[in-house]
Amino acid sequence: MSITIADSIQCSVQDGVWHLRITRPEKRNALTMPMFAAIANALKAADQRDDVRCVLVTGAGDVFCAGHDLKAFDEWPQQPQDAVPSFLHAIADVRKPVVIAVHGSATGIGVTWLLHADWVVTSADTVFRLPFIDLGIVPEAASTLLLQRAIGLPRAKRLLFGGEKFTGAEAYEWGLVAEISPAGEVGSRASERAKLLASKDPAILRRIKDWLHPSSEYHQRIDDEVIEINAAVGRRRKAMESMQ
Repeated sequence: MSITIADSIQCSVQDGVWHLRITRPEKRNALTMPMFAAIANALKAADQRDDVRCVLVTGAGDVFCAGHDLKAFDEWPQQPQDAVPSFLHAIADVRKPVVIAVHGSATGIGVTWLLHADWVVTSADTVFRLPFIDLGIVPEAASTLLLQRAIGLPRAKRLLFGGEKFTGAEAYEWGLVAEISPAGEVGSRASERAKLLASKDPAILRRIKDWLHPSSEYHQRIDDEVIEINAAVGRRRKAMESMQ
């Protein structure tokens, strides 16, 4: 059954899997404010439905997600009820297992989102990047807390301080993703994993996830990061105004 959520966000349910697909390939699936809000609502809806036992996230086109659409920064600062904070808290709150298929490339929030997933499938040649330092902002999604836990403090500093690219092979070696697949099979392999998780006991899965991924721990860090991004955007705006 297909469900219309919003432009560029498509959802469907089959065999207990809620498939959330980002469909803005002409912009490398960069996320706009309406898309952030739509994904937050879709994840909340999936978590509340008894017929949904796993969430699968994919991207249309050549890449998974290019991150936050840069033009959408015009809509910062963001208040707690606004699109981006709502999205960030939603990805942390999902209690159903989440599988993400990452192909081509992932940037910014397209990478930090993975820290809240339960099973990430990618290919060895996928290109990842956390470019926050070069954008003049701090990273989001509690990644300043979660990234070091996933890959270790020295690597987390390397990626967040340097903003350098890394590959799917490195992401797998470091522990950021769960599985490597041939490039042409990332989507199908992720779908298989989603069906597998959907077949498991949902109560036991939730209990394990609650212990492994205690979302209550992440919300304060998400809020702190948003406050810092708001401040950075405000400083940049004032600097530009002073030059006019």
